[in-house]
Amino acid sequence: MQTLQRRRILQAAACAVAAPHLGFAVAGQADAYPGRPVRLVVGFPAGGSADQSSRRLAEQLARQLGQPVVVDNKPGASGNIAAAVAARSAPDGYTLFYGTNATHAMNVSLYPKLDYDPVKDFAPIALEGKVYNVLCVNPAFEARDLKSFLALARSAPDRVAVATPGNATSGHLSLVLLNRAAKVQLAHIPYKGSAPAITDVMGGQLPAIFDNVAGNLAYIRSEKIRPLAVTSRSRLPLLAQVPTFEELGLPDCELAAWGGLWAPSGTPAPIIERLNHEVNRALQTAAVADRMRELTIEPQGGTPQALAEFARNETARWREVIRTAGIRLD
Repeated sequence: MQTLQRRRILQAAACAVAAPHLGFAVAGQADAYPGRPVRLVVGFPAGGSADQSSRRLAEQLARQLGQPVVVDNKPGASGNIAAAVAARSAPDGYTLFYGTNATHAMNVSLYPKLDYDPVKDFAPIALEGKVYNVLCVNPAFEARDLKSFLALARSAPDRVAVATPGNATSGHLSLVLLNRAAKVQLAHIPYKGSAPAITDVMGGQLPAIFDNVAGNLAYIRSEKIRPLAVTSRSRLPLLAQVPTFEELGLPDCELAAWGGLWAPSGTPAPIIERLNHEVNRALQTAAVADRMRELTIEPQGGTPQALAEFARNETARWREVIRTAGIRLD
């Protein structure tokens, strides 16, 4: 990280030396941007909802910018690998990063060391979307709603365990919030991914699962699992029949996984402004917004300043939750 910070300092010094001509150069650069393909680094494997969402956004941005926007998948380490690659890229607007609640809010508290600084090494562009979690049970499980589920957790805690896609996932953190808010101690059973967790809950090996809506929607619709509550502030259009935790008296259970666009720190402000305008414009198109909602992602948008403040607040919130719960990753 020291090497990366040193490079940023040297870049800033070079800009200071060139100050008399900088205004004209930056303005000209922004006017000509983009003059070649743009790379969008994504920290997820191809095929998942985040990848599909970022690809649809990239396709629309390409139409608006007049240059290809190429998705470069670099999965692993909760997005840390991709973030480090993007942070080390030239700050010229030709490398963008699809950052998430993991890379820009949680990982700094989960990992002992990161090869990037989520604040110093990136310039925010715009918040892209949010996806929420849902608590579901096996249809044969005796608890029919959240009230009876929590009552059973208090009276017979050994009979209620909750599967999640893994340690430090949003499902795990939702479970931590529920335990705190409802003053229960639901046992956490972490899996290596959503698929095996859902399979065991549908098969009756475990009674419940906490996971994102995207991974559960098909099974909810086919009635293979039964939803009890969602972590959004208001009801979700695709699950309008499912109450929120807030409706049920547990507002502190609100949680969203989210994604947004960043550029390497030092990217010229006019390019950031242009990209912010184009991302907001893209999120308002049916091609992007409808596809995102099909993936259960709620389009967002907004200013770079709003994204910076949002990420800062999320970082503070999850630092306290993660520290109190004692969650760590190697």
